[in-house]
Amino acid sequence: MGSGEGSPNWSVYDGVKIIPATPEAIMAETNSAISNLEYSRATALLDLSFSALSKKNSDASLTQYDAQTADEAYKAGCVALAAGKLDEALHSLNVSLSKCPPDKTSAVAKLQSLISLTSQQLKRSPN
Repeated sequence: MGSGEGSPNWSVYDGVKIIPATPEAIMAETNSAISNLEYSRATALLDLSFSALSKKNSDASLTQYDAQTADEAYKAGCVALAAGKLDEALHSLNVSLSKCPPDKTSAVAKLQSLISLTSQQLKRSPN
């Protein structure tokens, strides 16, 4: 297709509505677009793996929860928190959350809150 055929010229910028004025704005838009793309790909992969895993382990999912193990891990996490051992506490609380039956919503919420607070403290600690 030559320029003399009377058809409109095509440009790389045809789809661009507004060109940002500063390099920082261009970088911010680029970073945002990349983040959105990575997020959509990651969630798509997670959705696929989760659906495959849930189909495969539908019967086993009921037996993976153990309230007694969750309670013991919670108590160990509280002891570690009291002793100032944040890494150990975070590990125990995560074990407790993974073993806690999902129908115990108040316990799950409490564990999630403690895990969040412990993670924040761990990030702030100078270690």
